[in-house]
Amino acid sequence: MTTSVYTQTLKEQKRGLIGWTVGLAVVPMLYLPSYQSLKEQGSLNIKQSSLYDAMGMGDFASAAGYLHSTIFALMGLLLIVIFAVTMGTRSATQEESGTLDVILAQPISRASLIRQRFAALATQIAIVTATLGLSVLAGASVGKMEIPAGNIVAAVTGLGLLGLAVGALTQLVGAVSGHRAQTLGLAALLVLGGYLANSLSGLVDGASWLKNLSPFYYAIGDSPLVNGWNIGHLAVLAVLAAAAVGLALTVFERRDLAV
Repeated sequence: MTTSVYTQTLKEQKRGLIGWTVGLAVVPMLYLPSYQSLKEQGSLNIKQSSLYDAMGMGDFASAAGYLHSTIFALMGLLLIVIFAVTMGTRSATQEESGTLDVILAQPISRASLIRQRFAALATQIAIVTATLGLSVLAGASVGKMEIPAGNIVAAVTGLGLLGLAVGALTQLVGAVSGHRAQTLGLAALLVLGGYLANSLSGLVDGASWLKNLSPFYYAIGDSPLVNGWNIGHLAVLAVLAAAAVGLALTVFERRDLAV
């Protein structure tokens, strides 16, 4: 192996990254440019249920509410999370494919392997998140949404750090199991649990504390499109990602590998 794990990972996953990047560039342009015309037609003045409110999709009439409901609480959020789980699983489960023994036969430590894998994942998440952000800014401008660009960047940063945390947790699960199906399933359960914790906190009486356990709350719960940057919430996501990588390093160093 003449290239680093970081470079090789990016090279192997180049096609997938290009496809996801194109998809995340297109999605905002399907929703946002039509905002002004929909508003003028009165199509957005729809009373939503409490379930939609709990999911953060209760306001379609205002520009910030429409953008949040369509992109940051739905399509953009969903795509970033799926991307993080998918790419995290691919890079964390190489034992079954038979490539891990080839990698570790080179002069590279297990710790370096984990760090380079995470660095490649972080680079990929940064690329798709930046693409989403640029597309949102363009779509909001065309749709005359008049939302401060700084608030949009704050919201996009929250999604990016959410993706980073989810990807790190996925790699942690992969470091523990080493099996693709188990990693994908367990990571999906963790994501679903976090999403439900954030949603149920607004639906069930006395369950408001649940949101504090959910990374989704720290990404979008403080309405960054309206309130701007919440450095404390972003720091929580960054710390969660760092902690997951640290645990993955420890687990992977100690686990007997099937190579």
